[in-house]
Amino acid sequence: MGKRSLSAYKIALLIQGSRNYERELLSGIAEYGNLHGPWRFLRNVSYLPDDRVSPEVLLRTWNPDAMIVREHSPRYYDQILNSKIPIVYSPTTEPRRELTNIVVDDLEVGRKAAEHLYEVGMRDFAFCGVSDLFFWSRLRKQGFCEQVESFGHQVHVFESPTGDEFLSWHQDSVKLRHWLDELPVHTGLMACTDDFALLAQEACLAIGRSIPDDIAIIGVGNDVSVCELATTPISSVSLNIKRAGYDAANYLAGCLRKNTAKRRATPANITIEPMGVVARRSTDPTETRDNEIAKAISFITEHINQPIEVSDVVAIVSLSRRALYDRFRAATGKAISSYIRQRRLEHFSKLLLETNLTIAEIAYSMGYDSDANMARLFKKHYGITPLGYRRKHGTK
Repeated sequence: MGKRSLSAYKIALLIQGSRNYERELLSGIAEYGNLHGPWRFLRNVSYLPDDRVSPEVLLRTWNPDAMIVREHSPRYYDQILNSKIPIVYSPTTEPRRELTNIVVDDLEVGRKAAEHLYEVGMRDFAFCGVSDLFFWSRLRKQGFCEQVESFGHQVHVFESPTGDEFLSWHQDSVKLRHWLDELPVHTGLMACTDDFALLAQEACLAIGRSIPDDIAIIGVGNDVSVCELATTPISSVSLNIKRAGYDAANYLAGCLRKNTAKRRATPANITIEPMGVVARRSTDPTETRDNEIAKAISFITEHINQPIEVSDVVAIVSLSRRALYDRFRAATGKAISSYIRQRRLEHFSKLLLETNLTIAEIAYSMGYDSDANMARLFKKHYGITPLGYRRKHGTK
């Protein structure tokens, strides 16, 4: 029998799709399949009571050629992960060395959260996480604390101990409220996920602490259904999850093209990179201490698509140029010219991934005098060309 075409392969997706993280993974997988398939994707409709079949039974029925697996109950999944077909694994407790894992660059996530809170004027910091059993919370805390310490500050830490309930703080709500009540005014708090950012916000509101004036909160994942429905919309570190789904499918395609009978001997992990902070009212600098600097930051944000200069900002604040320079650096840790340049480059990178405009069209739409000059600025900041960035982080 001749070798099957790639489109004939069956891919089992043991991913529930109940959370934004999982839905984004599935979206990236589907996009790869649409571009390079058709593939046959096999999933269990777990929310229908009659279809709650164990993964082992499903796999015997499906007989897939490869799998992408989200970690759930070990009693179901340990046997599956020992199968001899190519597998990509999305862990929640710890990555598995023998597999290709989908992991977030959690250290960088923590650093970006700390940088954002520092830039909006926070000088006291806190981290809300879960037990060190969960590697991603542990690493996010580490990245956050290291970045805060580089600013010359320390971090107050609250972590829920491991219990029977997976990722639950409900049994620790009294302890959490007491801990939040003891934090200094104008504390910048990073929660390990958007869900826990929401829990921290609700706990703050219950004890009468205002957001963001008393405590500014940032989460992780940019789950719009969580962040934008919160009483105070929550800022969040955005993750390029969809690209990871695309790369996971591409990895399996490579294994299948080679007619691989077993998983790679030395798997290479698929890394989800943080794309930046989506700022919302929970870290709004207009509600922090220096009103003039808050006004300057708001002006820069509102005109980010235009070629603004420091002189434009000087014109709208009640400060001399020198006073603006000094107070802006004291509030954000950055020179105002560097801040403007960084924010505009971040906006440019966002347009690279969210639009089909050419690099030249994006550059001219933002008022850069030359796409070549813009490309040089971009590469100096990101270490990669705009085209390389689009290819690396986009899915098309």
